[in-house]
Amino acid sequence: MFDEFDSSSSLLPDSHLYRFYRLVPSGEKETRIRNGKPVEVSLNQKEYYSEKDVAEFDLEEYSKLLPDMNGNVTIINNYFIRFWGPALHKKMGGIIAYTFIILRSYCWDKDYTWISLSTLEEQLTVTRPTLKQYLDVLEKEGFIIRFWREAKDSKKTEQNTILIKVRRAIPYLTKEKLDKLSDNIKREHQKFLRKVQKESHLEFEQAYNYTTILENFRKKSIEVFKPEAKSSNSPEQSEKLYEQILQEFDYEKLINWRMILQRIKGRFQESTFETYFKHTLGEEKNGNWIVYCRSKFERDRIDQKYRDVIKEAIEDLAFPFENLKITLYKSR
Repeated sequence: MFDEFDSSSSLLPDSHLYRFYRLVPSGEKETRIRNGKPVEVSLNQKEYYSEKDVAEFDLEEYSKLLPDMNGNVTIINNYFIRFWGPALHKKMGGIIAYTFIILRSYCWDKDYTWISLSTLEEQLTVTRPTLKQYLDVLEKEGFIIRFWREAKDSKKTEQNTILIKVRRAIPYLTKEKLDKLSDNIKREHQKFLRKVQKESHLEFEQAYNYTTILENFRKKSIEVFKPEAKSSNSPEQSEKLYEQILQEFDYEKLINWRMILQRIKGRFQESTFETYFKHTLGEEKNGNWIVYCRSKFERDRIDQKYRDVIKEAIEDLAFPFENLKITLYKSR
């Protein structure tokens, strides 16, 4: 470790008021509507940690640090931008590498920084989703780790300012990563290392095992909050369920519902109809109509915005109508 490195276990003057957590993929997915179409989105779970464990977590725990790093910042930054950049991402690697250097500049004599995402957006002139992509890559490769905080007496999350722990040593590219680079960059890499080793006697660490470090850290979590997926059915499962119900549906009811759908279709752009109504099924008993949807998102949108459209289509065709219920396939 660096002699002057600040290893204080207090992350904030009022740290005792907060709980610290990471957002980690839960393995659960739900369907959401984007650009008018349903897409599957992975859900994150909250893993809570003590302030002491967060403060003491070290990205270099099992790594040899670069000697005299503080005196060779330019050399190290050059190596990271020129060679780690292309290895991080084929198209965005350079700006992702620059993002890391920006983060490290905020750390000063610490291995972490509290930083506003809005500040980073301005520094990098990017949108929040793009910034998230950059940070995701850096975390996946073990160069940063992010922590969020929330007040202990509330579940309200302070999303804008987060704690980012930043790696201080730059590892040498692994053989696997080097092999993915172009021949030209490989030659530049060999030339660069020969020059650095000759002039500065720096030795770049040749291996790093961030995955092991992270998994060991996750064992220290004191609580895990798992999200509840709003839709447990994958598109494939929903499609199979739709086909199954279709086979079981009474022929006359199916014909009637398709007549209603034809009326509804004339009210919307094709994309809207395809998104919300194409996979619906409806049936009637004594004027009581039930419309079945494949996802909660489709059900909720139809229930909130399009009930009158369905009712008008039913009445235009002179079918009996008393009331209307919008539900899911699995409710049938």
